[in-house]
Amino acid sequence: MKKKITIEGISNGNRKIERGIGKMKLTTKIAAVAVSTVLVLSFAGCTRTITGDKTADEGLSAFNEIVRTYPEKKGFHEALQHWGFELPTGEKFEWSKDMSANKADLAMVMLADPLVEAGLDISKLDKNEWLYEPAGTNEMGVDLPNRLIKPYNVSDQKQTSNGSEDSFRRLLKADASMITYHGEQQHYALKLGDGAEVRWTKILGLNEADMIFILDAESLVNAGLDITKLEGSGWVFKEASEDDMGSGPSPDQIVRIYELKK
Repeated sequence: MKKKITIEGISNGNRKIERGIGKMKLTTKIAAVAVSTVLVLSFAGCTRTITGDKTADEGLSAFNEIVRTYPEKKGFHEALQHWGFELPTGEKFEWSKDMSANKADLAMVMLADPLVEAGLDISKLDKNEWLYEPAGTNEMGVDLPNRLIKPYNVSDQKQTSNGSEDSFRRLLKADASMITYHGEQQHYALKLGDGAEVRWTKILGLNEADMIFILDAESLVNAGLDITKLEGSGWVFKEASEDDMGSGPSPDQIVRIYELKK
């Protein structure tokens, strides 16, 4: 027997349909809000920097790419708690695993003999700004040359880093103002105080200057360096400039260029 359809039944059915539609609208609104939230969070994630500065982020990425390309050149110094990247002629750029470990959070490690042969008297350098390590053997039994070191203290804050890339990220995050970008040269420059800089290319192989060490010449000249005797040392003298390729004024400098990608 068929069920009789009444006006009252139709009305009740309509009310049920309306309630169902209302629930569907509410569900749709909740879903829309959820999607919007995800989009906002995703956008925020895309724009959030990992060092606090866009230039530092990009410089970090370029430097990491260099180290990843030559992993055999990366090492770790247990005693100093330093990561290091060795350059083709034996110099190194080093960065600390933990900024509280010592005062050399960043360091340019250079061969001392070429500069000594050009007249530099190590004993006349400011011992608060320079370190000298005589030739010897490290803990791995590797012979080391006489080294001149330019250290730079970023912070004394205790850090627990995870690997070389995270260590460098934390250093840049502690002071992102250390790094600048030279658009004309397509180089990042990390300033280590007193005119010292480490530069690296945005793209490996872009030109012969994949990495560069720069030192202020004045303190070295005052300690006996004769810039006319730099030939054959790997270093070249660069006169002061009012505008160093768009990066502002620069003092007299000595510069060493490293070609990594040949």
